[in-house]
Amino acid sequence: MTPGPITTDAAAGVGVDTMDGTMKWELFEENRTLTTRSGQMIVNDGEFGKWNDTDEGRVKCFLTPDEGFGDAIESLVIVLYRLPIIAKRDATTGAWSFKWDDDALYLTSTGLRKGLEQLKVAPLWVGILNSDDEVPRQEREGVADRLLEEFNCVPVFIPHDTLKQFYQGFCKGTLWPLFHMVSSATDHTEHTTRFDDRLWRVYMNVNRMFRDKVVEVYDGDRALIWVHDYHLMLLPQASRSRLSGVKIGFFLHIPWPSSEVYRVLPWRNELLKGMLSATLLGFHLFDYARHFLSACVRLLNLEHEANRGSLGLEYDGRHVMLRVSHIGVDPERFSEGLSAPSLTDRVAEFKERFADCTVLGAVDDLDLIKGIALKLMGFQRYLDSAPKMRGKVVLVQVAIPKAARVKESVRNEIRELVAAINNKHGDGSGRRPVWYLEESISFESRLALYSIMDALVVTPIRDGLNLIPYEYIVSTSEGKGQLILSEFTGCSRALSSAERVNPWDLEKLSNVLDMVVQKAIAAAPEVELKRRADKAYVSAHSSQQWAQSFLHDLKEASEPAQVVVKVGPLAGLPGVLAYDEFTLLNRSAVLRAYKAAKRRLFLFDYDGTLTSITDQSSQMAHAWARPSEAVAANLDTLSKDPLNDVYIMSGRKTEVLEAGLNNSPTIGIAAEHGFFYRKKNSKEWQRLLEDADLSWMELTLRIMLMYTDRTDGSYVEQKTAGIVWHYLDADREFGSWQAKEMRDHLESLLTPFSVQVVSGYGWLQVRMAAMNKGVMVETILQDMPEPPDFVLCCGDDRTDEDMFTYLDTHLDPSVKQFTCTVGVKPSNARYYLHSSNEVGALLETLVTGSYPRGVRPRGRGASISLADLVPDDEGSSSTPPMPQRTNGPRTSASGQKRRGLASSLPSQ
Repeated sequence: MTPGPITTDAAAGVGVDTMDGTMKWELFEENRTLTTRSGQMIVNDGEFGKWNDTDEGRVKCFLTPDEGFGDAIESLVIVLYRLPIIAKRDATTGAWSFKWDDDALYLTSTGLRKGLEQLKVAPLWVGILNSDDEVPRQEREGVADRLLEEFNCVPVFIPHDTLKQFYQGFCKGTLWPLFHMVSSATDHTEHTTRFDDRLWRVYMNVNRMFRDKVVEVYDGDRALIWVHDYHLMLLPQASRSRLSGVKIGFFLHIPWPSSEVYRVLPWRNELLKGMLSATLLGFHLFDYARHFLSACVRLLNLEHEANRGSLGLEYDGRHVMLRVSHIGVDPERFSEGLSAPSLTDRVAEFKERFADCTVLGAVDDLDLIKGIALKLMGFQRYLDSAPKMRGKVVLVQVAIPKAARVKESVRNEIRELVAAINNKHGDGSGRRPVWYLEESISFESRLALYSIMDALVVTPIRDGLNLIPYEYIVSTSEGKGQLILSEFTGCSRALSSAERVNPWDLEKLSNVLDMVVQKAIAAAPEVELKRRADKAYVSAHSSQQWAQSFLHDLKEASEPAQVVVKVGPLAGLPGVLAYDEFTLLNRSAVLRAYKAAKRRLFLFDYDGTLTSITDQSSQMAHAWARPSEAVAANLDTLSKDPLNDVYIMSGRKTEVLEAGLNNSPTIGIAAEHGFFYRKKNSKEWQRLLEDADLSWMELTLRIMLMYTDRTDGSYVEQKTAGIVWHYLDADREFGSWQAKEMRDHLESLLTPFSVQVVSGYGWLQVRMAAMNKGVMVETILQDMPEPPDFVLCCGDDRTDEDMFTYLDTHLDPSVKQFTCTVGVKPSNARYYLHSSNEVGALLETLVTGSYPRGVRPRGRGASISLADLVPDDEGSSSTPPMPQRTNGPRTSASGQKRRGLASSLPSQ
């Protein structure tokens, strides 16, 4: 952000200290304005000669539209379940009428459209048509053309029967209660809750239908796609499989549940992967983002990090950003509505009805999670404790019925509570303490109600997005505006004046109601001061600002371009993705280079490269991990070729590696990252560092054992010149926290020693600083009788990055170099393979000469070189160009230096 000019107005004062300790005021400017590329700060010091530190409006910061932002976006596609359009069909003529739905997208449609207009962006809206009538097939083309021409909207036509299963069945019946953490282990029949696979298939099918429409309307490499809410959680992944390098934003408007609740969902991983295919993920609160990250850690074994205030994680070779920003309302819409002449009569009607009463009010959906019953119980307790307030206080409760969420048991409980309160505390003159309206309420009626309410009472038991408090704050009149909010309401932390309550604590709720009523009666001055502060906050954090800020982050984010590759048996599937900066290793190219080479060097990591690892790797599984018989045999065969040097580079102990490789004498081994190494055709183990100081190991072991005692599932692996703490079997989050704490602890205590603390997925290791795989590669190259002209180096974790970096920066450019990481992730390697199984297949290709066109090896008695198994016509094929050599680590999608992610056990 580049600062712009500082503009000044009239003179004001600024204070400086003098020699006698008094304050002297010097001439300065009033209304100082600092204008930057994306915002302004205005400082008004007020009256000359007076220190102004009380005016809350003294310093104002606000975003201004970036004049070039709209021009930089060729197109924006906004995808949501329902289009922000109200569609009606005349029963007599069959003619369709359309108008904007200002309350769409959780009451934010108007503000969102205004924010985009300020950015000079005309979005294309994609969603189903909001109508009770299904559009006949023969009318769909005409309806679609009209919506596109008049509203820039593209409808997705889905049969109503399918939509009912999708929306009421899966979205509201499965996802809504689970994400709000109100799902039960038993259903309404007291049987064990079951998840319906058929509804899941409907959900997938509808997301595919949305995907097809998005792909159809997507019109450029610079276009952005913004997907909204839990109805379309699979859409980012589905769209990315068809569109190259597209930037996709996804905003979740409901809570994300605790990982312990979320993990019961059978399709938990599919939904996570669907969302993780977005470029930018948005949540209303950090709590929800934290729960989401916890689910990624526990279920997908991903690691997240914070960088300069931004949350993110690496997934499938991409950097996914997380953004926490609560949506707002459109203050201008409410200001215009309050000044409308038609509102006056409605306000007068409410004032007459509730004359001489303190009015508590609420507007909620008729839903269990809104906590209406708890609110009524708390109000009843308040009236029981304050009989003198009979006829002087009234609660106006509006309950809006939603067809997909209304349960008769919830409706009946609320009605019974209302009747009981009115029967007990009514004054006999027709005045009743609870006015209960079970109906939809118009925008005008909401404004009229807000303007006469002394306080708003909102008590949900779990709420992701509730903008009613924001609406109330910008609509209420002077001297009113008190808030009683459940601490489980998303916006309760943003509104500083709110009295936060636990709706389950009825005694506390009753006491807070009494306090609020007394302040309203006494016209306490603090009420107006707090209302002004909250109104200033809500006005500054509008839905326009929210949309502009989110799109700015999405526009600035990086998304690597992808190439859709269809190979062999996968040709019938949507496609396998490869990244332009990160190339899938081609076995054919390796085999051709292998044949042409005169001296070859092979460098293989052990765990995760030659052996497969599991997500739930126990201590015994780690100890017994070893290559398959086929892999071991192929390594042995390769090593016996006189033109080949094969080395296994690991952090494991010498005895483990010898046993895992069947004591093959022709395979060179570097154990414990090179502290011990054994050359080809040698039984003697040598040390990379002679006379190394290992006095630090006792202190390190003591600290690691202390953390092991406190972390269930962890254990310590002690080596000759290193110690590893494994926590893969511990609780994912707690183990990660303990590892970070231990790392800080060790680094502070081991400063005097020449050691290095390194970490990876599920482990933390202390080793000699001058001992790593890069140094070992240098030693191997120096010991070779002649420089290699072919190098194949494979590894899967951070410790292997030292090898990749050394080879990339020290080998002659003429060397056919294949550095390959196992797993799609940022790396210094030039290529990648998906798994250790593909490494095994690569070894099989080199040993047997298997080739896409098929070549049969000669008889057993023939003495041949392995490279001779490649036919001459294949060998003459040109080798694809190598990726461009760089002098440092590659950059990730986020622009940061690529570094190997902690995706496996240590290279051992």
